[in-house]
Amino acid sequence: MKNTEPKKIKKYKAGTTALYILLHPYILLTLVSFIKTVLIDFFISQFARKLGFTKTPIAKVDNELDNKIPFNPNKVGIYMDFTAFWIRPLSMIIKRLGYKKAKPYVIAYLNKIKLAYSSAGKVYKICMSTTDRPHYNKKFYFRVIHVFDPHYLCVPSLHICVVSLVWSFYRQAFKEIEEIPQEEKDLYLQEMYHDAIKIAETVLYIKQHSVNCIPAALYMMTFLMKPYFTVEDGINFLNDMFKSSNIPEKDLKEIRDYMYFILERLSLVGISDDNWISPIKAWMKEYCINANQAYIANKIK
Repeated sequence: MKNTEPKKIKKYKAGTTALYILLHPYILLTLVSFIKTVLIDFFISQFARKLGFTKTPIAKVDNELDNKIPFNPNKVGIYMDFTAFWIRPLSMIIKRLGYKKAKPYVIAYLNKIKLAYSSAGKVYKICMSTTDRPHYNKKFYFRVIHVFDPHYLCVPSLHICVVSLVWSFYRQAFKEIEEIPQEEKDLYLQEMYHDAIKIAETVLYIKQHSVNCIPAALYMMTFLMKPYFTVEDGINFLNDMFKSSNIPEKDLKEIRDYMYFILERLSLVGISDDNWISPIKAWMKEYCINANQAYIANKIK
C-alpha cells in the first residue's frame, strides 16, 4: 500500500533551494543582500571587535540560573542544524507550489531573516554581549564554533530570533496558500515548532547563550513579525521549552519565571516607546550596574 503520510520538512533537500535561487537572478540578488548583511552584522562586527579595530563595549550577561541547565555537548548537532532548519521550508514551498507561485514567499522569507540580522546588529552596535562558555573542544562542531564565533553577540540571540521567525512566518503564509491541504499545513507547523523549541533549548545546553538572551530575542520578534508573533506567542514558546528535560521542576519554574519576567518587562516598556531597542538598552545598562559592570554601563550610549 502506498504511504500517503505527508513528507516531513526534514526530508526536503536544501539543494532544491540552491538550484531555484541560481535560476532566478532577482532572488539571487536578494540572497546576496542577505549574505552581505550576515557577514557585516554577524561575522565582521565580531572579528573587528576581537582584533581591536572597534571599541564597542562588551557586557557579560551570564545569570546564576544558567547553572541550573546542565552543559550537554551531545546537543551540539541540533545547534548546528540551525541553518538547514530555516532553509528546508524554502525547499518545501518551492516543491509544493512550483517556482512561479513560490517566488513571493521566498523573497519575503529571505528579507525577513535579513531584517532579523540587521535589527539584532543595531543592538550589537550599541553593546555586544558574551557569556562564559566552556573551553570544550572534544567534538569537531565545538572547534568550528570556537573558530568562527568569537561569542560577542548574545543579546538578543539570533538563533532564537530566526527559529521563532520561521514558525511564525509560515503560520501566516499558510493562511494564504490553498495548494497545501490544512492537515499537511498543521503537520508542517508542528514539526517546525518542535524543532524551533529544540534548537532554543540547545543554545542553553551547550552554553552559547544565557537565559537573558532568550526573552530579549522573543521581544524583538514581537516587533519584527508584528502582528504575526505576539507577546503571548513568546510566553507560550518559553513555556514549551524543556518539557522533556531532566532538569528538576523547581529549577525549571525559576528559569521560566525569570524569562517570563524579562519578556514582559521589555514588552511593557516597549509599548510606550517608538524605538524597540530602547528597552533592551535600558535593561542592559541596569543589568551591567547590578552585575558590577558599571564601567560597561557607562559606555552604553
